[in-house]
Amino acid sequence: MLQSAHEAADASGLFQSHDIKVRRLPYQDYLVGGKDQDFVHIVCHILSGRSDEQKGMLADSLVRAACSWLPEVSVISCEVRDIVRANDSNRRQVMAPG
Repeated sequence: MLQSAHEAADASGLFQSHDIKVRRLPYQDYLVGGKDQDFVHIVCHILSGRSDEQKGMLADSLVRAACSWLPEVSVISCEVRDIVRANDSNRRQVMAPG
């Protein structure tokens, strides 16, 4: 499942493969439409600068990938959120020489 999500994000051409991080966070307590029903909601955080069209295509491809590995799950969705570059930092930036 995680590999499929990584491959879908990589195939989008929006990222360097080594920059893609995929995690699974299962919930023990939840309701979907008032019922105890399985669901998948993908939240994709990306650095700002991509068009709405690119983000929509990414969301669609991630949902398609999830549908292929979880055909029995009827509720699958994806949300793509922008990370504001000015508010983002990582080890590479902080520890860069110079």
